[in-house]
Amino acid sequence: MRFILLLKILLVTIVGICLPLLASLFFIHNLFASLTTGILAAVISSLLIYLLLKPLQDLISSAQMLEDGNFNFRVDIRSKDEFEAVGKSFNSMADHIKEKFEDIERQKDTAIAEKSKLDEVLSTIVDGIIALDFNKNVMLSNKAAEEITGFTQGEMAGFPIKDLVHLFSDQEEILPKTYCQAPFDQSAKLVGKEGRETKVKIQTAQLQGRVQTNIHCILILQDLSKEEELEKMKLDFVSMASHELRTPLTSIIGYLSVFINENKGKIAKEEFDLLEKSLISAQQLLGLVQNLLSVNKIEREQMSVSAQPIDYLPIVTKAVEDLKNQAVQKNIILNFDPPKELPKVMADPIRISEVITNLVANAINYTNAGGRVEVSTQISPNDITTSISDTGIGIPKEAIPHLFSKFFRVSNTTQQASKGTGLGLFISKSIVEKLGGKIWVESEGGKGSKFSFTIPVANKKSTEGLNSTAFIAQTIQSGALNY
Repeated sequence: MRFILLLKILLVTIVGICLPLLASLFFIHNLFASLTTGILAAVISSLLIYLLLKPLQDLISSAQMLEDGNFNFRVDIRSKDEFEAVGKSFNSMADHIKEKFEDIERQKDTAIAEKSKLDEVLSTIVDGIIALDFNKNVMLSNKAAEEITGFTQGEMAGFPIKDLVHLFSDQEEILPKTYCQAPFDQSAKLVGKEGRETKVKIQTAQLQGRVQTNIHCILILQDLSKEEELEKMKLDFVSMASHELRTPLTSIIGYLSVFINENKGKIAKEEFDLLEKSLISAQQLLGLVQNLLSVNKIEREQMSVSAQPIDYLPIVTKAVEDLKNQAVQKNIILNFDPPKELPKVMADPIRISEVITNLVANAINYTNAGGRVEVSTQISPNDITTSISDTGIGIPKEAIPHLFSKFFRVSNTTQQASKGTGLGLFISKSIVEKLGGKIWVESEGGKGSKFSFTIPVANKKSTEGLNSTAFIAQTIQSGALNY
């Protein structure tokens, strides 16, 4: 078949060229015959050329149909030559292209369905999700991200994240190269469209090595503005309730104290014991209210601590002496071996006394009868370390990281009726840190505990610039106990 097309071309050549040449030789003296023979040869050769090239025209038309997207069209060439072979190859190619196209369409439909599922899942997530490529450009985002940033998905897609949103920790901006290079988890202020500000918690995850997907970093934005509003409402409620409770409690304690002092020995012992228990309960309730107010001020960052040079030894001694009776009632030895002298420290006398009282009272409460509580101090060039050790039930290892958290109480089967609200250590830690010190604990279950804290020593450098007038004004404004 491969030579048939050559024979057809040779035939056209003979008819179109050789036939007029032979006619001119035979009819050399007959111009009309020669002209007629030439015209006939031209017509025949043109017809042959048309028939010869028609399959090629069919192939060109079929290719145009294929280009226009008609994958069902097939060429029908039966010329018994190379054009027929090309036609069969063309039809085979069209079948293959149709299969590939149909497969691509199926994959496209599957991808669209998967994207719809992804969009639906992302739309149900309450946190903002933003995916970035390796150039830190936004690839996709969800509805929650729109609400947080103020930008629609269309406005974010394809644009650098640094041109859309800005994150600030205090006054310092957190750049994409910081939160996209390593796992990141931090609260920050987000500035979005038209300067819109939102408090968020930003977490990031890196997809290293996923070049095929081009996804490098995923941002998870948790809107904290509503939580802050609820927290503020809670703090306002606690503050209002505590203040309203404190006034009648103070009156009840005052009336009971006066009544007990004036009627001691005048009423029966059973009735007198009931009055004393009522006074103790009222005092405990007042202590709880005062602690709640302190926590409220700490969380609002309104708790004032007036650091000034003070004699530390009398404060420690008095706090221990005030709790001696409580220790005796539980048959616990409370010991403080005071040093000959202690340097002055930079502290608030009322606040630091509260810290010592909290720690020593806790040691007594969590030490069984026959145990021992030791209070000691150590001096270093820059600070004084105060330690309260006990032989009590100890603290489980897993509880130590949470010990200074608000409302945290250790669950211990050996101490079924553990007292306290979980506020004392939280308040103590806040006071110590405001004074420039630190507090920590060493403990092991069943082997007692040792709480220690430091406060800076008063020296010339620490007292420079000390404005006593400001301290006095602050103390008057906050109240004697700052409650």
